[in-house]
Amino acid sequence: MAKSLLFQEGQILQLPPTCGPCRQEVVTTFQQNGRTYTLTMRDKVVVEDPYLVLVKATAFAIAQQEPFAARVVSRTIRDTLIKTNTVRL
Repeated sequence: MAKSLLFQEGQILQLPPTCGPCRQEVVTTFQQNGRTYTLTMRDKVVVEDPYLVLVKATAFAIAQQEPFAARVVSRTIRDTLIKTNTVRL
């Protein structure tokens, strides 16, 4: 009977360092009209990015007691990201 690597004695499984979206990020911060803005630029987009941006924008609007001012990503872009959700290692 074959055993999974998980159940072999002394096995310590670790994620290889190349797992994840494998993308480069550049973060810059600037001030405008008395507010500090942080801009994160990435060389690749992943399927979760539009959702995470909307969650952060909603949380910011609630915390600042301001109207929601973010732009919703179009359905065609979201569908394309879902259909091409592949990551090169």
